[in-house]
Amino acid sequence: MLIAVILLAFLCLAALVAAFVFFREWQQTRRSLQELLLEAEEAQKSQVEHTNGDVYLKIDEQFNISFIEESGAKTLGYTAAELTEKPIIGTLLEDVKANNDALNEMFGKSAKKQTTFNTQMLIRRKDGKNMLMLVRIRPILNEILKCKGLSLLCKDISKADSLQRELKDFQSIDPFTNILNETTLKSRFEHDFKLANRYNKELSAIIVELCDLYDFIAKGIDFETADNMLKKVSNICIASLPKDSYAGRVDKTKIVLALKNTSRKTAQELSEKIYKESVETIKKLRVDGTNAQMIIISYSDRKGFTDSFDAMYGRMLHHINMSLKNREYGLVSSKQKARSLADLENIKG
Repeated sequence: MLIAVILLAFLCLAALVAAFVFFREWQQTRRSLQELLLEAEEAQKSQVEHTNGDVYLKIDEQFNISFIEESGAKTLGYTAAELTEKPIIGTLLEDVKANNDALNEMFGKSAKKQTTFNTQMLIRRKDGKNMLMLVRIRPILNEILKCKGLSLLCKDISKADSLQRELKDFQSIDPFTNILNETTLKSRFEHDFKLANRYNKELSAIIVELCDLYDFIAKGIDFETADNMLKKVSNICIASLPKDSYAGRVDKTKIVLALKNTSRKTAQELSEKIYKESVETIKKLRVDGTNAQMIIISYSDRKGFTDSFDAMYGRMLHHINMSLKNREYGLVSSKQKARSLADLENIKG
């Protein structure tokens, strides 16, 4: 009986020690996570600067403006100091029930789903004029992943007519990457495919899939860096386009390049170029070299008169889906498995 009591006491003591150690480790992890969140937030304030007229700001749970970029405040006729800690209702938004209800709904959706969504809002300038803005809204999470506020990236669309003249068709442009949106890209690509079939012209395509890399950066660093990565890779793709070719964003993280009058060999060379340049650019966003290679690029060409747009696009998506399933990153086509950056470096020219 005494032995059983001693054993029970020993087990209780061990459990208490284990609980204490676990509690200390939990506290340390919590502090570390909080420091990382604060560090990421401060880095975001200091490093992310929108100089194209966009307005980037944050609001807390009481609808007060906790941060706004100086360039964005200037666009609205203010200084950042004039807006910081001021309620967004009555300052940048008209003080009406509809705006209060809209903000409450935004917080509710963000707290429940912790995801990004887009809407349109009338943002009021200092001079009283309203600007119609396309607004991307994201939750700001604390160390226990509870929504403590919202970040708003506002893009002026009140002058859509002038933008339409500059971009030929404003509605066809993806507002965050400045390349074609999915609907326009697929419609134009299918039309050009039919023309290539009719006149027997060369036509190729490249799809750059960034979903795994985007998720890694969004969860490991922050959403703003993930968006920045998407824009930078888009810029690399645009700069790589041959004459009369174009690019568009599909399924959020796919960049599709439609290459008119372009051979399969050229598409392969462009894929290698985009992959290498993208990896080097992504490494500069505080992403290590291994994870910076989490990109899948598929390329293909038109296979004669019997080929179709759906068939060509479908086989490229098949290659990408298989690579995502197997977590094989790099270049992939119907004639070869995925080749990584190391494989490309070892190619003898």
